Amino acid sequence: MSEPLLSKTQGSDPWKARIDRVFARALVLPLFLALALLSWLLLDTLYRSFSVQVVRSDVGLSQTFPLGTAWQEALRAALLQEGYTEEEAEAMLKDPKELRALLNQNRVELMWNTHEGPLRYVVTGSYDERVLDLPLLQGLRRWEELKAGLGEGERLVLNPWLDQTFLTRFPSRNPLIAGIGVAVAGTVWVLTLALLIAIPVGVGTAILLEEYLREGRLNRILEVNLRNLAGVPSIVYGLLGLAFFVREMGLGPTVLAAALTLALLGIPVITVTAREALRAVPESQRQAAFALGATRRQVVFRVVLPAALPGVVTGVILSAARLIGEAAPLLLVGAAAYVPFYPSGPLSEYTVIPVQIYLWVSQPQPEFARVAAAGILVMLLVLSGLYLAALYLRNRFRREW
Repeated sequence: MSEPLLSKTQGSDPWKARIDRVFARALVLPLFLALALLSWLLLDTLYRSFSVQVVRSDVGLSQTFPLGTAWQEALRAALLQEGYTEEEAEAMLKDPKELRALLNQNRVELMWNTHEGPLRYVVTGSYDERVLDLPLLQGLRRWEELKAGLGEGERLVLNPWLDQTFLTRFPSRNPLIAGIGVAVAGTVWVLTLALLIAIPVGVGTAILLEEYLREGRLNRILEVNLRNLAGVPSIVYGLLGLAFFVREMGLGPTVLAAALTLALLGIPVITVTAREALRAVPESQRQAAFALGATRRQVVFRVVLPAALPGVVTGVILSAARLIGEAAPLLLVGAAAYVPFYPSGPLSEYTVIPVQIYLWVSQPQPEFARVAAAGILVMLLVLSGLYLAALYLRNRFRREW
């Protein structure tokens, strides 16, 4: 009788309950603080991606076009304003090379508000100059004042820097028409090649360690080294890539050198996550397959690997999300700050989204900070998509053993 009564008294100890509550609050408070800081940074970045501008067009157009106007018509009007004839303008719009050059030098965008009304198309040329650039709230407060003070050739716009063509426009030294298209293409090239190299090596290493070398000195040595490599700073991989891939192998500052460097960075992460997924498969599945007469290879590739595939894919996606945000190693292996063309192959020059953002932030013009904010939003959207895909795959294919 006394023993149950004693345990009941100990279970209702007020000091123990108070310590548990304090400990729980101490864990929750940093989490809420981190979420609040992340939300503030996201909102601040979103706020900086909008601005109110006064732009002067000494050569091109100062008027805007109503919603529903074809962008070709707006571009034709800009060409006529610059002194081209109707025939010359029509020929330039029909020639693919000329049209591509025009779109690289001009931005045809739907602005949220202009001095001539809301939701109107605006043509911004490479020679247009900024007269005034104000933060969103300040510009909206002074909107009527700025509208009344417009001079000849000037226009007032509410400019969303992350617009419908920001992902396809080429980089430019003029922030008004700068885009992130080349950096997106370079990121796709580098990340795709890096994953094509890292996935077979990482998953193969995990299978070797978990299914063939479960016990032994070699297994312990490889496991310790892999976990150490997973925690090595990315800048060290950049130094390795610069010394070996760029200089020793003679690849130079190319897409392939960057992909090999990022592959080295991703292999330890993929290996560790793949091993955890393989380890989660019950031993009874292996023994049942062996009992039916399957060989080791058949057990691994027809029983264990398909069962562990959701966890392996989740680890690959999380590794890709880490690699897509790396800038330090790519700066060391020669990612160019300004590349005005799309990569044409593994041996071409390139730039990636983090490096492009770094270039914009380092520019002296304040408008480039707004372009960088739009680029940051693009990268956050990509990362959010990858993390949501990993979460969906984990929940969709989760198995309870």
